[in-house]
Amino acid sequence: MPTKTSVLLPHSFTSDVPSMREATLRIGWVGRTLATFRIPEVVLYPDKPGSPDVKNARFVKEILDYLATAPYLRKKLYPIKHSLRYAGLLPPLNIPTHPETTASKTEGTHYRQALVTASGETSLLEAGLGKPLRIKKKLPRNTIVTLKVTVREGRIKYRIVPRKTEEVYAGYRVRIVDSLAEELSKYPVRIATSRLGQPVGEVLQELKNLLTSSGKACVVFGSAEKGLKQIAEDLGLSYDSLYTITVNFAPHQAVKTIRTEEALAYTLAIINLIQHGQTH
Repeated sequence: MPTKTSVLLPHSFTSDVPSMREATLRIGWVGRTLATFRIPEVVLYPDKPGSPDVKNARFVKEILDYLATAPYLRKKLYPIKHSLRYAGLLPPLNIPTHPETTASKTEGTHYRQALVTASGETSLLEAGLGKPLRIKKKLPRNTIVTLKVTVREGRIKYRIVPRKTEEVYAGYRVRIVDSLAEELSKYPVRIATSRLGQPVGEVLQELKNLLTSSGKACVVFGSAEKGLKQIAEDLGLSYDSLYTITVNFAPHQAVKTIRTEEALAYTLAIINLIQHGQTH
């Protein structure tokens, strides 16, 4: 089974962008990239002492969470607010649990998100099917679950899909943490991205060995202002003890700087190739 790889982004991601419109679009493309490569989790970490950008991190989380929510559930979960002013510009994820509107009328099986709206001896679910569904199980209210829905001769049958079974990719989850070192300690393999790292072509086999030797890994990105070494120094941390390997995933770059959302796409594409393709 491929290693579960989490992505760590700084609290300050998009804080340098003066326009909320542009910031929303950048976050949207990050969401698309995460979903493309089936990333299960993105963690927002403090990249400055005292976490001065935590408010920005909450904005990033809100946009990513909104994007990962099935369109038919968004009005129930997200009231009209200033931070979502440009949400209409976000690209759709089109992941398996965000079905087409015609899915419930099409013979066959599909997956969809459902919101637990009431909970007791049984639970009521809103799944965008025109009427609530009932499950003979007590589920936490206001949580989102994944349903496997089968349509046969106009009749609908459904069951909950436990996330841990990984039967279907149900999107990423977003967490905000207040300690980079504490978060990194949870991962046996910690991959730092940096133009100062080893060229990816020279360490492909090493990366493959690392990613197959452990069921859990993370890949970490710096900020627009500082690389990971500078961030570690500013936080009073020992860089060498934080990371397993430092890799330059875009060697011989011609541009002066690579944006975080660009680096994310390059890096995850290569990691995907390492895990699912041939590297020799």
